Amino acid sequence: MLACKNNAVINRKPAPDVDLNITIEKSEGVSYYLDTVHVVEFLKDYAIHKNYQNDLELFYKKRNYEFAWMNSAGLNEYSSSFINLLNQERNLSKQDSTLYYNRLPNLYHFFLDPNQSFSNKDSLLMELELLLTINFFDYAKRNWKGGSDENLKQVRWFIARKKMNYETLLDTILTHDPHKFSSFEPVYRQYGLLKNYLLKYRAIEESGGWKTWTDKVISLKKGDSSDFVLSAKNQLYLLGDLSKKDTSYIFDSPLEDAVKKFQKRHGLSQDGIITGKTRLALSVPLRTQIEQLLINMERGRWVPLEPEGDYLVVNIPDFKLYVYTDDSIAWTCNVIVGSSSLRSNTVIFNDNIEYIVFSPYWNIPEHIIIKETLPAIKKNPNYLIKHDMEVVNMSGKVIPISSINWQSYTNHFPYIIRQKPGRDNALGQVKFLFPNSYDIYMHDTPVKSLFGESSRMFSHGCIRLEDPYKLAQFLLRDDAKWSDRRIKASMSDEQQLFVRLKKKVPVFIAYFTSWVDRNGELNFREDVYHHDEEMRKLLIIN
Repeated sequence: MLACKNNAVINRKPAPDVDLNITIEKSEGVSYYLDTVHVVEFLKDYAIHKNYQNDLELFYKKRNYEFAWMNSAGLNEYSSSFINLLNQERNLSKQDSTLYYNRLPNLYHFFLDPNQSFSNKDSLLMELELLLTINFFDYAKRNWKGGSDENLKQVRWFIARKKMNYETLLDTILTHDPHKFSSFEPVYRQYGLLKNYLLKYRAIEESGGWKTWTDKVISLKKGDSSDFVLSAKNQLYLLGDLSKKDTSYIFDSPLEDAVKKFQKRHGLSQDGIITGKTRLALSVPLRTQIEQLLINMERGRWVPLEPEGDYLVVNIPDFKLYVYTDDSIAWTCNVIVGSSSLRSNTVIFNDNIEYIVFSPYWNIPEHIIIKETLPAIKKNPNYLIKHDMEVVNMSGKVIPISSINWQSYTNHFPYIIRQKPGRDNALGQVKFLFPNSYDIYMHDTPVKSLFGESSRMFSHGCIRLEDPYKLAQFLLRDDAKWSDRRIKASMSDEQQLFVRLKKKVPVFIAYFTSWVDRNGELNFREDVYHHDEEMRKLLIIN
């Protein structure tokens, strides 16, 4: 058995830390080869990796069972780059044996010894070769794929995840510069950006962090002087919002600017005053923010790589729509999402926008009819007329309101109640459809004042847009038949009009409570649906 030979020699001391600067000079050598028996025997000894059997066999079959990490000249540069990558992961995760087996680094250092002779028939050498490959598959799964599909369902995440082919991934890496091994990350860009901030925040934590805020601090503004001003300056300096270290006790203009920058990064009103929500945001423990970074890094592992061309992203905790073209943000606008009630949460998923509906009817969902509309009609028989609504059957035939015995319906209603097109329609003047099983879409709204609120959770699950006209312009900009004038006219018409887009546009309804913006600034948002709490349990962060 591969793992049994010379165990005493290899395991006589703990695994040493790998020097992050290890390099191996590239040299030519004679190729070594495995056969299928070696792979089978290896998986008997390392049954924990049995689920990678197909990947392992396919990887070596494609390369005619040639060793990937070494030859007769010794270990190659790819092996040192990967070992260093594993060591960086261990330092980043603050884990040891759970992520990084002693056997691999011990074997690696054993054969790194220039006095060691190499033989194609050495079972330990074959074991090291296969351990490197299987650990790469495991590393790729942990860092570039993340939790299982079942894990994602547990936290109500339904964005289709990227496909991960481990053997093809390794084959691709082995054709590139080995010194760029650590920079190769086939994940959503936010993963790497958040990882950089995780290192920064851990360094702040290890250096002692900052003084904890107390309830004694009610409000601080420009011109004030106190010990807490000094605490604020120290914290904002460590976070990068205050550019220069300052030991004075006076709340001056640089501190006011730093507070505004902090407020912007947290989605708060930028008044430069430390009070209310700003004070609460400053009071969040550093450990909690580190956990928040880890949680959102995990989400970054799940999402697909950015698509090419046009695509839309709604980030629920940020209450914003981001419109992308060729991977650049073309523009953004505020949105209103589903309320904090579980039934009304906006679902996290992705699809493709296929239709624009101008001057839409609003077909009231049955649960809203039962809970809100029927009780309102029973209180006021003119409710439907007042709100420009009508009743139709499943064929679309209008049913006279006076012919319905409203008092007889409580838990079920056999007809459709819909609101006619118009400015007062609950969907506004246009809606955008990406057909899905959740019955979620984007639309206009007649109630514009709600976009001025900082926390915008007022819908039953659909997404209300502050600037739907601009989105219609964007989606139809390459269609010569749709001028700005025609778009405006169609939005004001009394007749509903369906328009099929020439090209479907991907849309992602996402949930990130921390991310790095295009200016390189780290943003945090409130966990409005408590998904971070569920993620914390899933990841067992402690």
